[in-house]
Amino acid sequence: MFIADFHTHHACPDYPALMPHNATGELATRWATAARRIADLDDLLVESGRYGIDLRVLSAPPAMITPYGERTAPDTMRRLNDHLATVIADNPGGLAGLATIDAFAGDAAATEAVRAVRELNLGGIVVDCATDTRLLGDASARPTLVAAAELAVPVFAHPISSAVLTKEFAGLGRLGTSLARGTANAAALLSLVTGGVLAELRGLHVVFPMLGVAGLALAAATDEGAVLTAQAPPDERAHIYTDTMGFAPAAIGFATDLLGADHVLVGGDWPVATRVTTRERVESALSSAGLDAGTAGLVAGGNALRLLGRTPVPA
Repeated sequence: MFIADFHTHHACPDYPALMPHNATGELATRWATAARRIADLDDLLVESGRYGIDLRVLSAPPAMITPYGERTAPDTMRRLNDHLATVIADNPGGLAGLATIDAFAGDAAATEAVRAVRELNLGGIVVDCATDTRLLGDASARPTLVAAAELAVPVFAHPISSAVLTKEFAGLGRLGTSLARGTANAAALLSLVTGGVLAELRGLHVVFPMLGVAGLALAAATDEGAVLTAQAPPDERAHIYTDTMGFAPAAIGFATDLLGADHVLVGGDWPVATRVTTRERVESALSSAGLDAGTAGLVAGGNALRLLGRTPVPA
């Protein structure tokens, strides 16, 4: 089984990874180690080999490398993406890359997305799913989403730490941080539905982590959100994906039942997550979720290869 981890972080060492805003408890304690590993490509490659992971899809979402309250400068995006392109070119078999794009920067962000895909050959883009005041369906993000649809590349909508939500849920510790980020992610997904973005951009493919699963459940319960589901007619189906962001069989089963196995990808959130992505863990989770060999192969790596425009691995 070919295994691709779609949710793996790496950033240029010149732009250290920043702890999520208002993070507390275990996450805050662990962050120094996580930040170091995000910049350590050798560490990642060694771990991938040790645990049998065939492909890592690297990304550095804007909020990860930009101080809270600031926007990611155009020059910073270019430098990050140039670095990532070099990393991928040096490791073409085992790595793929998503360009860092501040989607809320309007036309300038779209221009950088086009450059990163066409000139740097990166396979897609990663964006923040929201800011403290705007969601991904906001008009300021439309140029980037239009560009991604026209380029036929995936958009990874990464969670952010909303100041208000993170403060409200602080008493829950690490789970509170995750809940705040997941709530923002779910809201961003819903904004694409309610704002008509998915209806307008039929060629748009957006990946949300499992943290935002509440948005999927809420959207699918509405008439307009039914287009996200596997039951939607092929010519009307909106292409929203989720990465597993862990290895809970029940969550994987829910996602594949709702979206279809062709719209779910393995994602481990390296190196932030406490459970590492291993071949044994992926295979066990997909089997326990009730997936047969064909559907398990899609989730494990086939879908990622298709989204990235890479040649599927022969069975």
